[in-house]
Amino acid sequence: MTPADVRPGRALSRLLLGVVLLLNSCVLLSQPDATRLAAPRLDELSGLTVSKADPTVLWGHNDSGGKAELFRIGVAGEDLGRLAVAGARAYDWEDISAFTWRGQPALLIADVGDNRGDRPSVTLYAVRDPGRSGKKATLLWQLDFRYDGGPRDCEAVAVDEADHSVLLLTKREQPKRLYRLPLPRNRPPVGVAIAEWLGDVASVPQPTPLDHLANPVQAAYFGQPTAMDLSPDGRSLLVLTYKNALRWRRSAGQPWIAALAAAPEVISLPFLRQAEALAVTADGQSMFISSEGVGAPLLRVPLAP
Repeated sequence: MTPADVRPGRALSRLLLGVVLLLNSCVLLSQPDATRLAAPRLDELSGLTVSKADPTVLWGHNDSGGKAELFRIGVAGEDLGRLAVAGARAYDWEDISAFTWRGQPALLIADVGDNRGDRPSVTLYAVRDPGRSGKKATLLWQLDFRYDGGPRDCEAVAVDEADHSVLLLTKREQPKRLYRLPLPRNRPPVGVAIAEWLGDVASVPQPTPLDHLANPVQAAYFGQPTAMDLSPDGRSLLVLTYKNALRWRRSAGQPWIAALAAAPEVISLPFLRQAEALAVTADGQSMFISSEGVGAPLLRVPLAP
């Protein structure tokens, strides 16, 4: 191939790259007044949920290496303080989900991160939701479990209250895998529980050639789920990746593994450095999105009916 043949290809690549960067800039500029997280120690936000005790309160936590503590956050990013979770260990907390346990508001903390795929078991912690003014995040129970089929890295966890179960969507493999674990109705069983493999999920969009062109370093991670939440009516499953938010809807009585076989609705987001936190609002009309880093943006993204 001669240099003359190469130049048009390079010119086209540069043009495409310029277009992508311009579009990204436009999206970023569309959020000029984005709310920021005020808590100075919340530097690796990895999980976010809306409190069932008070819908004007968000609960978040840091990633691996952090303490076993929860951050109480206002919907405008305010720092409402930290609460230690006595009796819990923070090995690699990756997601948090608000739910109701025995008639009371609670929080499920998922210590399920496994970057190297070598943890023989991982842990779910349930704590009482102290709302806006409570002084303690009392540990209700601890559930140790392993995956059917061996260790998995997972960052996307949600409670399906209608099914009284926990859903776990794996991160690194392709296709992804969906697992289910029964939610304890009283105390967890003694020993290590086994999360049931429900099936493969091949519908999570993977990075495109244009993604690799515009973001050669980060694009390889664009198809990895980092957070998950259910809408209050239990009909929509929202998943965050490093590029977009994804929404699957299910019909009445449809299992989630069947619903996830369809292509999701893709919700474009402003580019975030490391998007790892998603929480659907109490009214189901919007969702909060945020990322790692001190003073990270807290975006409120509307959801179509």
